[in-house]
Amino acid sequence: MSKRREIALCIGAGPAADELVSRWGEEGRQIASRVHVMPSDERARAALAALDEVREVWVAAGEGLGAINLAAAVKADHPGRKVYLVDCEETGSVRSRMHAAALDGTRSLSELTAVVRAQMARGDAAAPGADSADGLPSGAEEPPSVPPLSATQETVPEAAAQALLAERSTEASTGLARAGFLLTVVSGSGGAGKSTVSTLAAHLAARRGLRTALLDADLQFGDLRDLAGSCLRVPLEEVAADGSALAAADDAPLTLIEAPRRLETAEVLGAALPAVVDELLARFDFVAVNTGAGWDEQRLALLERSVSTLFLVDQRASSVRACRHALDLCLRCGVATSSFLLAVNRCTRHAPFTSIDVSSALHGAHVVELADGGREVEELLGAGMVEALVESRNPLCTSIDRLLDEILPGAGGMASCGGEPLSPGRRGLRGTPRRESGRRRGRREEKERRRSRKEARAASGVLS
Repeated sequence: MSKRREIALCIGAGPAADELVSRWGEEGRQIASRVHVMPSDERARAALAALDEVREVWVAAGEGLGAINLAAAVKADHPGRKVYLVDCEETGSVRSRMHAAALDGTRSLSELTAVVRAQMARGDAAAPGADSADGLPSGAEEPPSVPPLSATQETVPEAAAQALLAERSTEASTGLARAGFLLTVVSGSGGAGKSTVSTLAAHLAARRGLRTALLDADLQFGDLRDLAGSCLRVPLEEVAADGSALAAADDAPLTLIEAPRRLETAEVLGAALPAVVDELLARFDFVAVNTGAGWDEQRLALLERSVSTLFLVDQRASSVRACRHALDLCLRCGVATSSFLLAVNRCTRHAPFTSIDVSSALHGAHVVELADGGREVEELLGAGMVEALVESRNPLCTSIDRLLDEILPGAGGMASCGGEPLSPGRRGLRGTPRRESGRRRGRREEKERRRSRKEARAASGVLS
């Protein structure tokens, strides 16, 4: 009787399982002796339905294998099992599809081998039904020995294998998701409203009950510390040095990762940004990232990791041209733009540009509109009163809330601006709620503006 095998390796349609294992060499044979290897989509799904012992399913990527489709189908059949992609390149489109399918992350073949080797070293003595010291029932045949890895092949240290097992145990006990929703706010040039939009998006996501992180990735001139209002704050330097610095954020609805105060540290922290983003995605449901005006390798890597990228354009012709140049750069660098959502900011009835104008300039791309929030946006944000701004049902807040409805999976009807969802019949042309007409509307709006300005002046006096 063979030992308990809790991992299934799915290879999908295409090459036979023994061919792919043979191509992997000694590592493949070692894995095959300790996991269930399933060579086709339908056979894998049927076999997994009958294997109660399997707790994790690792789906190998390859040419023509349709790995993500198979992984999504397996996850849908068995939501309680962990489903990973093996040796899969994490592009923006892949991460988007993984998030939509609720997959648990990616792994490498070396990690799979490390886990198997660690399990073999520990033995299966604790497995149910094990009667002997080696984990086999009495009288059972000893399974064939697995040949050691060749000295010329890459091996994973035992400590690394134990760390992987500990990580899997922690995820199982805490229910920690490894694929939080990453929204990156960018623009082709400065002044388009990235700081404002990312801050409001984070607060609105937190009001929906999502554990939210707001990352200020404008490493030289980030100022979200002055805009984010009342929330937990953790310096980016501390997170980059030790991910456990986020332990205090476990019970916080919104956490701000502050940009460095010293400009000379920006280059060093830029190199650590991917690791920081991974740490945030493992801990939070929703991560909003504010970016600077410059474009570099770190920016492109961030876009590839994003489930959705909000590309802002303001009411200047130079902003539209800069957007076009930035999109061309993404195409030349092979960055998938399918996750991009273009938005023209500060839209009013008499604004120079509408979404149709910007769409025409960008060769027919889909563009949405964000309404102009007026003076109270600058006044309340400048005073650190973002909560009051969200409560005021400002047109900009309402537009961003509608935007979250569009990009967040299963978010329909969850609009949080002002505390109640709005039905489609109450929406205006730009997705903002229709206002009542006549003198009553004018008196009400003027009263709200006066109250907001008074609160902002009072807060400014306290801060000074």
